[in-house]
Amino acid sequence: MEKRGLFMKQFLRNFIIIALISFIFQAAWEYLSCGLFYAMDTKTATSPLMWSATFGDVMMTVTLYVILSFVNGNSNWIVNKWKSKEYIIISLYALFLSFYFEISALYSGRWAYSEAMPLFPNTNIGLIPVIQLLILFPFTFFISKFIIKAINK
Repeated sequence: MEKRGLFMKQFLRNFIIIALISFIFQAAWEYLSCGLFYAMDTKTATSPLMWSATFGDVMMTVTLYVILSFVNGNSNWIVNKWKSKEYIIISLYALFLSFYFEISALYSGRWAYSEAMPLFPNTNIGLIPVIQLLILFPFTFFISKFIIKAINK
């Protein structure tokens, strides 16, 4: 029972740290890219669509943490040296979700791109949201790793 309690404590601590770090990075990215690359009526920091996207990005990040915790059988995998499987899962997850949500949002008219948005080669998918997840998922985990290691000392 004690081992399970430690697992849950580590898991919740890591989950909260990752969620907070993700929120900071994703909100900053959304704020900086929204006005430049998207054609929307509301381009302010208080836009419900921007905050909805930020919340969705955070949820994708913590879901990825949970997936990798199950894959590794360890909620503290984040502080260990990452193997190729972590990088492969992170990359495939980022690519799949960025394409899925961009296609879905463009098709439904939830948002549109401005002329400044570079497109992923041979598609109508914006390159910026794909790069966003490919960069911010591992970067969030990397920064969280240092914070968690500092707390563990």
